[in-house]
Amino acid sequence: MISYDELRQLQQYPSGPDTSVLSLYLDVDQSNAANLNRGFETAVENLFRRMADGGENNKHALESECRRILDFLRDYTPRGKGLVVFSDSRSNFWWQRDFQAQLPTDARWSPIPWVRPLLEVVEEHDRFAVALVDNQRAKIFVGDAAGLELIGEIASDVPGRHATTGTDHIWSQSHMDRDRANHIRTHARCVADELGSVVERMSLMRVIIGGPVEATSIFEGELPRRIQQMIVGTVSVPLDSAQDKLLSEVGRILERAEQEDEARLVEAMITAAMKGDRAALGINDTLAAINEGRVHRLVVAKGYHIEGRQCRSCNVLVTDDAKNCSYCGGDLASAPDLINRASHKVLEQSGRVQIVSGAAAEKLNPAGIGAVLRF
Repeated sequence: MISYDELRQLQQYPSGPDTSVLSLYLDVDQSNAANLNRGFETAVENLFRRMADGGENNKHALESECRRILDFLRDYTPRGKGLVVFSDSRSNFWWQRDFQAQLPTDARWSPIPWVRPLLEVVEEHDRFAVALVDNQRAKIFVGDAAGLELIGEIASDVPGRHATTGTDHIWSQSHMDRDRANHIRTHARCVADELGSVVERMSLMRVIIGGPVEATSIFEGELPRRIQQMIVGTVSVPLDSAQDKLLSEVGRILERAEQEDEARLVEAMITAAMKGDRAALGINDTLAAINEGRVHRLVVAKGYHIEGRQCRSCNVLVTDDAKNCSYCGGDLASAPDLINRASHKVLEQSGRVQIVSGAAAEKLNPAGIGAVLRF
């Protein structure tokens, strides 16, 4: 799994006049015919060749980083749909992650890691819990864009069903049924307590439950109300399902929930901005809030791009063509991907970055960007 702490560490990577990081996003999905027989390696070789021929700065260092990544890829076995690598051999820096999410193949040679595509993936796949329950066993997973991780398993001693015959055994049968039902409910309560602990410890906001209808119904009834309100869907899969099947079922539920959450977020932000109530809308107002350290959550429509400038002295971001910073008078340098720089600053200020798509992005356009403010 990947956390916001890791993202902040990446965006705080120490840059300098001689620092350059090669960032690679790679589609390695083996269901894509172009990636079979290690076709993804050929795609990277062609991408790096174009970069080397494109007049990038410090060409010798770039070629060295390209060779480092290509050497790694020769022994690499895909473990998901996407791969992300950041490499800076001069500082002995290497960061890689496999993702279960689709990633378009692209690369960037820059003074700091190119994290915007990573932000998009992470925001589209917030961490969540999955609890699979039957009458005797349970499994609790936590997942994100990097996949699912089994956090714990629970097994309870629940007596099986026994049938008795004759009128003399009616009371005995009823007693056994009650005893079994109590054991099942105790098991469900134990799983509910463990799930609540995981949600609290990992600050999760979404929960998916699954298993036989009887067991999940009893289990949901034992959950605290706050956890019940986090449930975004139910999957009908047995406890020992293959992880790819479980991921497929979970993915459909999460995609729908994410779209609904994004639409509500954008609607609330636009309304608040119109009222002047701790929200900003549009690039200029949003940058002003970022420069003042007031952004709690930056909200960007997927694909939104704009060029601008950044102060070499105080790192203020602007969209105008001025030569000097209006804050400190320092020189302004070109910032071709202003949104990437803005995302870095928000993370540095302990804020969050939300990339929205679909109906939420359409609602946010043509502004393209906005923010929920701290004050």
